[in-house]
Amino acid sequence: MTFDSVRRRAIPACAAALVAAGLIAVPASANSDAGIPAGCPEIATTQAFAPWGDFAEYFMAPGGDIEDDAATWDLSGGAAVVEGNAPFAIGGTGDHRSLALPAGGSATTATMCVGSEHRTMRFVARGASSGAIRVEALYDKRTDKQKVVQVATVATTAEWAPTSVLPMVVNDHAGDGNALPVALRFTAVGTGSWQIDDVYIDPYRTG
Repeated sequence: MTFDSVRRRAIPACAAALVAAGLIAVPASANSDAGIPAGCPEIATTQAFAPWGDFAEYFMAPGGDIEDDAATWDLSGGAAVVEGNAPFAIGGTGDHRSLALPAGGSATTATMCVGSEHRTMRFVARGASSGAIRVEALYDKRTDKQKVVQVATVATTAEWAPTSVLPMVVNDHAGDGNALPVALRFTAVGTGSWQIDDVYIDPYRTG
């Protein structure tokens, strides 16, 4: 995808019903965009990955900068908040935390709203070349059984770097209401330890 050839407009994350239920908070500053499918209300966005030539607008996943001590994340298998983060100041110059994932460890975000327009995501990571990070989307579409869709398996390097643009995949399941509650799970596979930071979702439309 060529980012400077496609106009991409920001759309929000989080359905009104989810906000009322306290699943995630919607910032007061949100921009309107006529013609966007009803579903997830609007939320402020930023060109988080512009230094790498990606000028799309992104919103941060709940607690995606880890600066709230991962209070809204579900950590397992030894995953933990650590001092030190990616040096890019994507979330802000004062950021100083990241998530450490030992082999087999996983971290799951709080639920956010995903519509058909939420097509891609990115985050930053570093880790051993002998493993990877598996990214999955967890959702429940009017059933009592949670569904899991694999988004990607990401190989990282020893130095902090943004991932490639990853397809959300699960946005295809948003359905008529166009507001699907989704959490993202990151799991370290293989050997070695990993760190992740700055998890962002891209809500966009063309034209």
